[in-house]
Amino acid sequence: AFYTIVRAAEDLRDLLESDPYAAFRLPANAKRVVTFLRGPHKGRLSLPIELDGARILAMKGAEIFTAYTPSPRGPVFMALIEKTFGEHVTTRTWETVKKCVAAALPAATPAQRRR
Repeated sequence: AFYTIVRAAEDLRDLLESDPYAAFRLPANAKRVVTFLRGPHKGRLSLPIELDGARILAMKGAEIFTAYTPSPRGPVFMALIEKTFGEHVTTRTWETVKKCVAAALPAATPAQRRR
């Protein structure tokens, strides 16, 4: 058994459109990761938080935005996320979120989506 948090496809689309990574200079090979919390994190954090090349960059509501550069040490970003937010989270790559939105929502222009 494992803990799962679900978001509506429209919410994921809005998240993609907001592109929270645009504010950061990331290496070309950096992997972007989104962690979903059940609700907004209530603690105070001084961001970014870094561990072995993984960085928690930003929080927006109940979503956490992390980037890491792949290394031989494996998925250290998960250790950082779990240390900071606990184990009851759902984490997906930015690319996986894009695929979920593409599969769930038909392509539409911004004007069509506002209707």
